[in-house]
Amino acid sequence: MKLLFSFYLVFICLVFTANAQDSNEVLFELDDESYEVGPFVESFQKNSELVASTKEDLEDYLRLYINFRLKIKSAYDQELDTLNSYQKEFSKYYKQIADSYISNGEVTEAMVKEAYGRTRTEVRASHILLNLSKYEEDTAKVYNRALVLMKRAENGEDFGMLAKQNSEDPSAQRNEGNLNWFNTFKMVYEFEDVAYKLDVGEISKPVRSDFGYHIIKKTGERASKGKLKTAHIMVVNKDSLRDPKEQIDKIYVKVKSGDDFHDLAKQYSDDTDTASKGGYVAAFGIGGLNSKTYENEAFQLENIGDYTEPFQTKFGWHIVKLIEVEPIQSFQDIKEDLKKRLKSSSRSKLLVSKIKEDLEARYEVTINEVASSYFLKALDSTFDKMKWRFSPGENLPETYVIKVEDKEVDFKTFGEYLERQQRKLSKLPKHKIVIENALNDMVYNELLAHHKTQLVEIDQDFANRIEEYKNGILIFDYMSTNVWEPISKDTLLQRDYYTSNQDEFVADSKIEGQLYTSASKSSIKDVRSRLKEKMTLDTISIQLPDDVILEQVSIPKSSSKIPKALKFKEGVSKIYKHLDQYLIMNAIEVKPSFVPEFNKVSGKIISSLQEKREEQLISNLRDQYTMKINKDILEKLKLKFEK
Repeated sequence: MKLLFSFYLVFICLVFTANAQDSNEVLFELDDESYEVGPFVESFQKNSELVASTKEDLEDYLRLYINFRLKIKSAYDQELDTLNSYQKEFSKYYKQIADSYISNGEVTEAMVKEAYGRTRTEVRASHILLNLSKYEEDTAKVYNRALVLMKRAENGEDFGMLAKQNSEDPSAQRNEGNLNWFNTFKMVYEFEDVAYKLDVGEISKPVRSDFGYHIIKKTGERASKGKLKTAHIMVVNKDSLRDPKEQIDKIYVKVKSGDDFHDLAKQYSDDTDTASKGGYVAAFGIGGLNSKTYENEAFQLENIGDYTEPFQTKFGWHIVKLIEVEPIQSFQDIKEDLKKRLKSSSRSKLLVSKIKEDLEARYEVTINEVASSYFLKALDSTFDKMKWRFSPGENLPETYVIKVEDKEVDFKTFGEYLERQQRKLSKLPKHKIVIENALNDMVYNELLAHHKTQLVEIDQDFANRIEEYKNGILIFDYMSTNVWEPISKDTLLQRDYYTSNQDEFVADSKIEGQLYTSASKSSIKDVRSRLKEKMTLDTISIQLPDDVILEQVSIPKSSSKIPKALKFKEGVSKIYKHLDQYLIMNAIEVKPSFVPEFNKVSGKIISSLQEKREEQLISNLRDQYTMKINKDILEKLKLKFEK
């Protein structure tokens, strides 16, 4: 249902964003509420599924648009927006959206432009890491060790061996410090920034990050290709009848001889997610796959249609074909996404510092000078052991520690905050620094909290998005109350539907046995002749020609691996041509179609019933509310989109 909520939320966003349209002509009315042309037109144009130039498309979209508005109107009439569950969910989303709007424009813009520039270039680097806590005050010893290693590398010692012998990054034992290719956001900012500024072959001075000190050697730089669309054929070791390396080599011969790559993927690939689609893999960029080997092999392909030799990853053996290169999007297209990533990356520390400075300039902040000395006396050695407890006595000051505008944080609240945060704060070297950090953190938190309450008045874009999410949550609750939950709970209705509509749930028949394929009809004919001469259980001993591929299969009648004309019966089939290959099936067992038990198809039953319930709901709403469409305006719109 959360996926359905996402759909409704996207629909909400398209509808609400359209309110900026200049046109204020009324397209339709629902009772006493009018809905203008502008919002409808912009929503129609932004919806990638329904943008078209026929009047039928426009009318279909208007029907969906009106249905959506009917649900929203009915939800408010049912006062779903007053429920505690709705208010709680809305408060959560308010906080999430507000968090995304807390930024400093000038700093953010500069950092976003820098990040975009770095998406256009990829770098390769190796490093040696010496661990050091970010709270450690005495860094000289580790820093000096790093300097020595830097000098040894500069004097010509093998960087990989130095990393293997000295680096405290656990992966260095297997990769000798090689971090492969990366671009922006893939490393902590301090590391990334230095790596991009080095020349190829240059070794950095020790670089401090939260992990410790790094010595970085830049080993490569190249222009980013963007994202790659690829297809692959994968063979895994899934049975004893075949050697996966031998299998992939046979398939590779077929690829080189000109057989269609995607037909071969459908026929032979063991990747259940991509085989039926011709082996196509979703587009990915640097660092976008869970296999560096696959990524490296793919990015080495130069031309569309090029393919790799067979190579092995932790998943199996692959042949990869380059389908398309998606160039890097323009700055304006990905600017907002970069902003979001910036706020969740290590760059955020710089951003937080500037945000705090700006909020302090916007709002009045007061810190009670007495607070520092009071809490400095209250802390003792138990704080360093994370066992300190705040026990205010009779002399607890009855005033504030921090005040942001009219909101005060009293001594008791701040003391409890210190107690909760001592795991983090106890790592700081002195109690004076503990108090300073705690006060700074609390001032920042209070500033943010206050600023979020003011955003609706300060930022119109924020106010618009809040309205979008408010209606998105409302429509989800409305559908849950009126459609989804009633059907999910009505097991009697579900069983009645199951009994009355069993034709909808018939499971496909399956055939199990050995599938033999080859581009050569004579080779398949030879195999068939030999199979016919032997008993079924003795077929494994048959010696196959080099151009014949054998697979142990259990596949449904609807599978793309076999022709629709294949007869489902035990024994050796006749020869069929399918996907530019000749094939025969030695069927060991045929499992007939059947109707699964109720609990196996309950999800499908519920989905069908919910769809019917929604159709009935819309019909009832159209009867409940008076609807009037301005036909003259609609005709004008049809003419506009037919051009």
